[in-house]
Amino acid sequence: MALKNKLDLSKQYAIKQHKGQYRKNNKTPYWHHLQDVVKNLEMMGIKDESILCSGWLHDSIEDTSSDFDDVSKNFGKKIAQIVSDLTKETRLPKNQQEKNYLKQLSNSSWQVKVVKFADILANVSDLKNSELNGSQKIIQVKYKLKYLGAIKSGIIQNKKKIPNLSHAENMLNLVLKEYGQCKITLS
Repeated sequence: MALKNKLDLSKQYAIKQHKGQYRKNNKTPYWHHLQDVVKNLEMMGIKDESILCSGWLHDSIEDTSSDFDDVSKNFGKKIAQIVSDLTKETRLPKNQQEKNYLKQLSNSSWQVKVVKFADILANVSDLKNSELNGSQKIIQVKYKLKYLGAIKSGIIQNKKKIPNLSHAENMLNLVLKEYGQCKITLS
C-alpha cells in the first residue's frame, strides 16, 4: 500500500478528531466545514501543503482533545504553529479571549491569515444553511468581519502569493451583499 500524503492524513485526522461534532444546524457533520475551508484555499490557488493541511486542522486544538504537541507530532511544527495561531485561548473570559484573538491574528503569518480568510468565507457562506433568523445571521456576519479586519492588511500585502484572491473576494462580497454589508476590497 502506498504511503498517504500529508493532506490525506490531515483530512482523516480532522474527521476523526471532530467525530460526533456538528455545525450549528445540528445536522451537518462538522468536518464539512473543514472541507469547505480547504476547498476555499484551493479555489484561491493555494497549493502549499502546510497551508492546505492547516485548513483541515485549523479547529483541532480549539475544538477537540488535540493539542499543539499532537498536531506537531503528526504533521510537523510548521503546521502545528499555523493551527495554534488560529486557536483562541478559551480559558480566558470571552471579551478578553476576543481581544487577544484579534491581536494574535493581526500579528500572525500570511499563511495563518489566508486560512482564516478561507474560514471566514466558509462560515458566512454556510449561514444559508443555518436556522438563525435574518437579524441573527447579520450579527454573525458582522462578528466574522472583525476577524477579517485583523487579517486584511496581511492578505493585501501577500496577494501575489494568493493567485485567485479576487475570486474569493467576489464570493465574499456576494454573501456580504446578501446580508446588507459593505463590499470589501482585498485584491
